[in-house]
Amino acid sequence: MPETVPCALCGSTAAIAEPGKTRLLNLRAPHAISRCARCGFLYLSPRPTVEELAEMYVTDPYYAADNATRGAARRRFYHDRMARLERWRPERGRLLGIGCLEGGYALEIARARGWRVEAVEFSPILAEHARAALGIEVSVARAWDLSALQGDRFDAIFSQNLEHVPDPGVTLAQCRELLGPGGWLMLEVPNQFHSLIDLLKLAVPRIAGDGAYAWFHRAITFEFHTLYFTPRTLRALLEREGFEVRALRTHLRAHPLYLGKGRRRWLQGPIHALGGLIDRGPCIEVIATRS
Repeated sequence: MPETVPCALCGSTAAIAEPGKTRLLNLRAPHAISRCARCGFLYLSPRPTVEELAEMYVTDPYYAADNATRGAARRRFYHDRMARLERWRPERGRLLGIGCLEGGYALEIARARGWRVEAVEFSPILAEHARAALGIEVSVARAWDLSALQGDRFDAIFSQNLEHVPDPGVTLAQCRELLGPGGWLMLEVPNQFHSLIDLLKLAVPRIAGDGAYAWFHRAITFEFHTLYFTPRTLRALLEREGFEVRALRTHLRAHPLYLGKGRRRWLQGPIHALGGLIDRGPCIEVIATRS
């Protein structure tokens, strides 16, 4: 049965339902988006239990073995991402990847650039793909738990799926313990509901009526996202867990996840670029160190 959870940022159990946002993502009841009444953090509650998430990851077509190569066409984008990390940490070293949800191709690029790469993944299907197709050392851990690595030290940790973890405070605390002196943390999460394009989407049903929600429904299952960050809440969480944010941006040029094809691409691109000027681009990329 889905579980009701407290706010991951401040711990409050007082939550306000967000039916418009829940309908925009076409979430299946009883799953729903809630806003913390104390700090405003958005999160999924009720949400799937860890056991239910484990079952979803091995049965949902988006995370199936025959779709694990979807990240293969994003290599240029991943090269640019690693170059941004390497401006802060030019020396290559040991890198831990948390998650291979795009098939592990971002970590393949890191390895090609000279990093010694290993990873932790929740989905056994995607972990096996990264091992077999890319030769990446990947261990399977329940909900990306890093406790099995206790005592190890890494020069950098990279993740693009913090919005999927059950408890981001636990995950970030584990990252802090695993980073060696001078280590760096690089994260990317969606700027969901705070981005300019999502604000425009939410305005459409208010103008055109409830039937307009269906215009934005996608086949991707959003019950996998347990957390909905903004630049403010992500920065606050990182600072709470002992990190100092050194760089933050919300617009990454030609991001493959946020640009459609044809006319949609020409419309989305300028909206994302404009949003990025005011911290309302479609994603949040953060580079941080231990404070």
